[in-house]
Amino acid sequence: MKKKNTAFILLLALCSIMAACKKDKIEPTELSKLPATTQTGANTFGCLVNGKAWVAQTDCKFLCNSPFKIFYDASFGGGLSIIASIELGANSTNQQIIFSFDSTNFKTSFIYGNNLNMKFAYQDLINQTSCSSLRGIDSGVQTIGKVILSRYDLTTGIVSGIFEFSLSKHGCETISITDGRFDKKL
Repeated sequence: MKKKNTAFILLLALCSIMAACKKDKIEPTELSKLPATTQTGANTFGCLVNGKAWVAQTDCKFLCNSPFKIFYDASFGGGLSIIASIELGANSTNQQIIFSFDSTNFKTSFIYGNNLNMKFAYQDLINQTSCSSLRGIDSGVQTIGKVILSRYDLTTGIVSGIFEFSLSKHGCETISITDGRFDKKL
């Protein structure tokens, strides 16, 4: 009888612990909402914008094949590469994150920074205010950032990397883009 009571008490304690665990649901962090950093041509693009997860997605109004594009034109300015992400979310947001750089010396595992004439931009196309569009090419906008290509493989057509940058302008909130990652099959 004593063994049955002990077994019952242990079973009851185990059920209580399991019930308590179900109540303690852990919310995902903003960083965990981003796509994985890959080099497989997964067609993913994401970053944190001022600490909030921002993942490229589309409802097929503009970029139907992919939520972001990579453009490369070797004949323009020694080769200019532009990576653009457009989010057309369910809450009717329409935002762009764009960066470009002179890709004359385009190669794998290379850090592209301000010394290579980087151009960064963040635009909120719905909320048109003087601070909703911060572009590094505009007067008064300060920018700093980098792009690290982890894979640039023309044979397989895969371009992958990580990025971060910030844009600031007097009188506007600084836009801080961190933990950025992209992986594209061209």
